[in-house]
Amino acid sequence: MNVAEGARRMKHAGLWMVLFPLSALLLFVGVLIVAAFLPGPVIRYVQVAQLLVFPLPIAFMGAILWLAGWIVEGFAKDTH
Repeated sequence: MNVAEGARRMKHAGLWMVLFPLSALLLFVGVLIVAAFLPGPVIRYVQVAQLLVFPLPIAFMGAILWLAGWIVEGFAKDTH
């Protein structure tokens, strides 16, 4: 695999690592907003807040991988 292909794959993998956790987080927050307006038992917000923090490290690592792909692609352009 050459450098340009590796950089493209790094960017692609990093983008998906950012999009999947953040979209799941957005969906989860939407469900919580809807559940807050429904009658019924009170949601324990402290435990829910702990679940909201879970996807953030994965998205952060994906962002770093995505940025590294852009940087490697920039260095690879000089080799062609």
